[in-house]
Amino acid sequence: MSEHKNPYPGENNTGHFWDDENDVRELNNRPPRWYMQAMAISIVAVVIYSFYYPSIPWFGDHYKGSAGWTQVGEMKESVAELEAYREKKFAATEQAIADSSLEDIVRDDELRTYAVKTAKVLFGDNCAACHGAGGQGNAGFPVLADDDWLFGGTLAKIEQSVTNGRKGNMPARMLGITDAQAGELATFLIETGKGEAGNPNPASKALYLTKGCIGCHGPTLKGNQMLGAANLSDGIYRFAADDQHASVVRTIVHGVNQGHDPLTQDAVMPAFGNSNVIDAVQLKKLVVYVHQLGGGVPVGPAPKKAKASNDPKYSPVAAASDSFADVIAAAEANYKKNIAQNAAWRDTGKMIKEAKKTKDAALAKKANTQAVNALRQASVALTASPTF
Repeated sequence: MSEHKNPYPGENNTGHFWDDENDVRELNNRPPRWYMQAMAISIVAVVIYSFYYPSIPWFGDHYKGSAGWTQVGEMKESVAELEAYREKKFAATEQAIADSSLEDIVRDDELRTYAVKTAKVLFGDNCAACHGAGGQGNAGFPVLADDDWLFGGTLAKIEQSVTNGRKGNMPARMLGITDAQAGELATFLIETGKGEAGNPNPASKALYLTKGCIGCHGPTLKGNQMLGAANLSDGIYRFAADDQHASVVRTIVHGVNQGHDPLTQDAVMPAFGNSNVIDAVQLKKLVVYVHQLGGGVPVGPAPKKAKASNDPKYSPVAAASDSFADVIAAAEANYKKNIAQNAAWRDTGKMIKEAKKTKDAALAKKANTQAVNALRQASVALTASPTF
């Protein structure tokens, strides 16, 4: 066998060729200087990085780093930065919600949308564990996304529930009802709740009427929101279960929130208004969120406000400056208009006299404010009163 000869002996290659034509070959040159310098710098960077940040694992723990940096700390700084940004960006909207009534928030598209979006996290943190992420309810907890309410679905009632909490109550074995009677009554209620598809035994209604149920749930089984008594005619159950008959029997026999009975049904909602979990503005947003889940009682249009009259007789005189002379002059002019319109407040004239006597600028401003308010009241009364 002949010895393989390198066709490029002076080229400083390794003699390794990658193709038959010997065009592609492996050279034996040193790496570029910049490459070697970058590698040396990277070695130094690793040493500095390992000293500055947490790195080397020791026995039982690791090197903490000279910077004191942690992922948790960086996360908290990022959250704080985000919250500061949100607080600055939405300060005006947050203030508008604080200053507005619940009804006005719902009527305002921008405020309502903002309240719902920002309350989603609040609901998830404080309500979803019991009522479900979308208000669909969980076993033993009410649905918030329908229009069936124990205590009412108006904004005021929802606010009352969230603020003060709720605690259900139903006595066990009303008027000594037996187990057999409880089973018969449960069948009657379930069949009635099915509507036209149900087949309740008319004779069983006597149990409903004579065992005290009518006192809270009413003669038509529609319930009573003032008492938090459930509607028993719609087939919607506070304590829904796979075996609904057994669940209804349990409620009849063991009651609700009867502490002496270990088998009683539990129905308690915490009072968020008396805790440090959410503040007043967050509570408002949470109420609007629950109302908007789908079952809240619709909010009507805002009541029309009487427009102030443009009659010059009711236009207040403005003080030229904050000086005592200008303020007392405006107060006297406005008070004269009050008298002319039979709208003067009793003590305004006395306050003007006393202010002129004592040169009390604060009293003069108070007198002028009263006179101006009296004119505004008279103006509204004029436009709001009936005409013939």
